[in-house]
Amino acid sequence: MGFRSLVPYVWPIYGPWMSASLGMSILLVSLPIVLVVDGHGYALAALVAGAGGAGAAVFALPVGWATDRWGPARVGVAALGTMVVTATIMASTTRPLVLGAAHLVFGGSSLAVMLSRQADLTRRIPVALRGRAMSLMGGTLRFSVLMGTVAGGVLVDLAGARWSFLAAGLGAAIGIPAVLPGARTPGWEVAPIGAAGPGLIEVLRANRQRLLHAGLFGMTAMTAREGRMVLLPLVGVALDLRPSTIGILVAAGYAADLALFPLSGSVMDRFGRLAAMVPAYGLLVVGFLSLLAADSASGVLVAGLVMGLGNGLSAGSLFTLSSDLAPSKGTASFLSGVALLTDMGRFLGPLLVGMAATWWGLDAAAVVLATVMAAGLIWLIWQVGETGKVPTTRP
Repeated sequence: MGFRSLVPYVWPIYGPWMSASLGMSILLVSLPIVLVVDGHGYALAALVAGAGGAGAAVFALPVGWATDRWGPARVGVAALGTMVVTATIMASTTRPLVLGAAHLVFGGSSLAVMLSRQADLTRRIPVALRGRAMSLMGGTLRFSVLMGTVAGGVLVDLAGARWSFLAAGLGAAIGIPAVLPGARTPGWEVAPIGAAGPGLIEVLRANRQRLLHAGLFGMTAMTAREGRMVLLPLVGVALDLRPSTIGILVAAGYAADLALFPLSGSVMDRFGRLAAMVPAYGLLVVGFLSLLAADSASGVLVAGLVMGLGNGLSAGSLFTLSSDLAPSKGTASFLSGVALLTDMGRFLGPLLVGMAATWWGLDAAAVVLATVMAAGLIWLIWQVGETGKVPTTRP
């Protein structure tokens, strides 16, 4: 078994996953540009742009409950359809209140697509192939984000706000045909639990230790990842580098990140989860500490590449960890609880960087992120441990 075994899932699982993240990425770039150009302040633009992430947190638990009750395909179709509708509404106005509310729903719907696809794949894929399956999720997510961020800026520049928002909706619409057959034919997909299954609170309570194991590590990892994306540009600005140079430095780390996801999955399946995750997240710690010695563009490039290598080697690791620990009954409900805890890191990362940089400087911000990631590694090794079965022979 290898990556070729995942070919049947490319369209029904990874296709909707990519279409949802593509739509989100277009909005993340286009929304703040549109609002600032229209004369609104940076704070308002950041608030509206961040509404998508807030929507993912708000909708996480209800989405998990709905997926277990009605099935991944039905939730996927409803979520993708909602994304199309909300994108159309956004294309009809530039009022910040409407854009923020619509982006909130759009972000929650995007989370619903991704969570339903992960839940479906978790039930279908054997443990021996799970690392590669989830690393492919991480890799396709990175690729669609890269495509979406580029497309969002270009569309606003060439076609304007209306068409950039409609493009986000179109991106979501591409995934609907992939999940529609499962919604029409429930026997095709893994059957939902139904009303007789355990409820959301019951699932979370019964699996609270596993939930904390996966969720707390996910929170520390996401804090470091998101903090990295804020810290690197700030270090470049402090060194008086040109904006184009800063962009190249960040892109170089991201390219290394994108290129290594197949290796992450192979190592997790062949040698165990810890064999991939400990070196990968350890490289993030090393990269943050390398910034302390960076006094030129080359220094920032080296630190960014080290962090990019670490993040690339960790592709799909959080998905794999949560899928390993998920119960057979209430899978989506459990995954939604983990997603809620993990996504807190999306807010904590930039917040910690901003606070530490304001009070003590950028070097302190790097140390804070390195410390958070190191604490997460300690938790992973001594509390979580190995969650995958290491095969005695090559899978």
